[in-house]
Amino acid sequence: MNKKSTFALTGILIAVVMSAVGLWSFGSLGSKNSSGAIPAIVKDSRRTAAVTTVDFVKETEIDGTLGFGHVDRLPNLSTGIVTWLPQPGSVIDFGDVIYKIDDVPVILLSGTVPMFRNIDATTPAALDVVQLQTHFLEMGFTDSYPVTRSMHDLNEDRYVTDVKDADIKDWQESVGVEPTGRVNKGQIVFRSEPIRVDAVTAQLGQAVNGGSLIDVSGVRRVVTAQLGTDLNGLIAVNDIVEVELPDGKLVEGKTTYVADTVTRLVQGQQETTYLEVVIELVGSGTSFDQSPVTVKVEEILERGANAVPISSLLALAEGGYAVEVFESNGTVKLVGVELGTFHENQVSISRGLRPGQSVIVP
Repeated sequence: MNKKSTFALTGILIAVVMSAVGLWSFGSLGSKNSSGAIPAIVKDSRRTAAVTTVDFVKETEIDGTLGFGHVDRLPNLSTGIVTWLPQPGSVIDFGDVIYKIDDVPVILLSGTVPMFRNIDATTPAALDVVQLQTHFLEMGFTDSYPVTRSMHDLNEDRYVTDVKDADIKDWQESVGVEPTGRVNKGQIVFRSEPIRVDAVTAQLGQAVNGGSLIDVSGVRRVVTAQLGTDLNGLIAVNDIVEVELPDGKLVEGKTTYVADTVTRLVQGQQETTYLEVVIELVGSGTSFDQSPVTVKVEEILERGANAVPISSLLALAEGGYAVEVFESNGTVKLVGVELGTFHENQVSISRGLRPGQSVIVP
């Protein structure tokens, strides 16, 4: 028997089972008649429970905060006077205006490499130019596909682009700026995902020379939770969990991030260690923001367990355990059992019983 079983049985007293007609010998769990049953009259006051097939599921609750994830300061490379700013809570998609400096819009585009130089038709090919040309292609300003892998060595990046002066001017006219054929590095912000404006840190009419103007986050509502290091392994990326909102509503969430390094938080003399977990809500959203929530994680302890109440177990004097099975003919038979998993007030029986049988619960 495993340690879990031993621990759960602490405090269960050794039961001495007496038949209605004399002392029963437990040496071999044999029978006093050929059927192996003890003739007995089961009074109405004796309770029985059916052997059921169930999944043993343990639910763990973790505190979390519902919001939009990490907040970053969005870099700004433009210089001039702030002439337009977005409102906090606004969602800015690819191709949208983030803000305006000297009435020139700063545009959000899709890309992983930041804008670090001015781009025109003569700019040497690299990933930043590929990102710009890809946007032109998606918007219909060019029909030239950028090549991003060498034809001779598939392990070598070889950026070949064909950004034309006319393509740049057409795009500039579409966003309302002077068609110079040269995209200034402060005119575009490349990000891997759309952004949500968390806070505006500049004012209209303010003179800026670079520096961040807004704080941004992701656009999807997520729960950020602190998983205690003692629960390491409980949650994995792509796991589905339940999230209880402040109004009591339960919604599904999908785990998108589990830290692989421990965070240590020191408050006075107390130190807390945890792994950060990010859970994205699935389905319909919610209006709650920066609100405490409860994450409910289910852990399968055993599937398809034949379970009986723990209180139905009888500890035998010579070791091992048994239950009293109430037969359909009104007799009671003592049956030796092998124990499996203990969960709440039930225990799984790995051998000795079948579903549907009735056991006596003292």
